Amino acid sequence: MITLDTNNFGGGSVTLKDYQRSSLCVLNGKITVDPTHLAYIAATRLELDLPEDFAMARSAVSTAILVSNAPIYRFGTVLHCWIEDNKLCLEKLTEWDSFGSYEIHINAAFVTRGYRGAFSQTQTKELTILNAGTMFSFKDYRYVETDTFVYFISTFNSFPSYSNNGQGPFTLQLSGFATNVQVVIPLIVNGSTIMPQQKGSMITVGSFENGNLTFSYPANGQTMGGVNSFFNFFAVRG
Repeated sequence: MITLDTNNFGGGSVTLKDYQRSSLCVLNGKITVDPTHLAYIAATRLELDLPEDFAMARSAVSTAILVSNAPIYRFGTVLHCWIEDNKLCLEKLTEWDSFGSYEIHINAAFVTRGYRGAFSQTQTKELTILNAGTMFSFKDYRYVETDTFVYFISTFNSFPSYSNNGQGPFTLQLSGFATNVQVVIPLIVNGSTIMPQQKGSMITVGSFENGNLTFSYPANGQTMGGVNSFFNFFAVRG
């Protein structure tokens, strides 16, 4: 764990799970942003000071996910995120500032900027959905498991929808997923509906624990979920 006490947007301390090497870092955690704070209003990007002994000096661009407090659908989107000059830097977007404080979820890997070496194919591991006969089936997925972190991206042919299955909670039961991963992740649950003048994607938040993902929908989220729902994250083990 690392704690980031200083930032340029008036936020509180942030604790992140971390795996650090000079060539690869994985960070997990959540940042809460108050868009009414004067420091936030003045900032052109969001910066959090990393510990002085942080292993990576600078990284290529990675990603974080903004989850707003827009009513019901918590619309949000992907943000650029990178390491530079001993700071964790994030793109600043103001589309949902009028709805109050919002969250930025970081479940990302960072690689060295400007790497010119060789690349090798990453070995994947198969997963089985234990409750596949009910509401879940993969459309496509990729799961990578190392001794220190995991990577999991998946889209779904079958996925609970509010209109058919209600608010939940729902649990995706998996065989083969590391049981020593505890991580909170945003889920993109736009389904097949795009609302007029919609900004961003419909998002709910779930948690992986003991190899299973559990999540719910907000009340009255009738168009959330269903086919093509997806997630994408790195997570530190242990």
